[in-house]
Amino acid sequence: MSGRWVLAVALVMVGLPLAALAEGLPRVEITPFFGYRFGGGLEDAETGEDFELDDSAYSGGLLDLRLGEATQLELYYSRQVTELQSEEGLFYARTLCDLDIEYYHVGGTYVFTEGPWQPFIVGTVGATHINPDATGSDSLTRFSLGLGGGVRFFPTPHLGLYLAGRCLFTFLEGEVIAHSESGSTTVTVDSSGLWQAELQAGAIFAF
Repeated sequence: MSGRWVLAVALVMVGLPLAALAEGLPRVEITPFFGYRFGGGLEDAETGEDFELDDSAYSGGLLDLRLGEATQLELYYSRQVTELQSEEGLFYARTLCDLDIEYYHVGGTYVFTEGPWQPFIVGTVGATHINPDATGSDSLTRFSLGLGGGVRFFPTPHLGLYLAGRCLFTFLEGEVIAHSESGSTTVTVDSSGLWQAELQAGAIFAF
């Protein structure tokens, strides 16, 4: 990219938040959050065996930069510590290995800013980093998408509450996810990818 394009992008990124400031709106919002993530079924291409990610809590944060009265540029990060499990019965699941799953996303938010209660929708794209804790397994970083929505509540102009839900999809077809601790089992994804859903709550600090 030429220097002129870099300068133009920089001017847009600076100018739009300044325009929002002129409208009396906060330019920057920082939102640490906690949540619960579920879903994530996989099928082994070699054996046809089904595996699932254990539902678990996770944490993360948002950085939102205001672009206009109702639009924001959003940077999203989250990390989940979970397990890859093989279902072997109604009440028993064999753990294949531990997994750390991180999402690094960027996207846009549309906020209905009338009043203290503010519904919103959000769409993001980015990368999913999957790090299995198993002998012989390598970490993966793959393209992913996100879509969600929720509501923000601002009792004061600079402090708010955040409630949201998201669906996340990571493209993983044909990828080797993990080996077992003994190295006797390898999971190669047969489906097109990994679906996960999440609920999250946090506090918004607006400046």
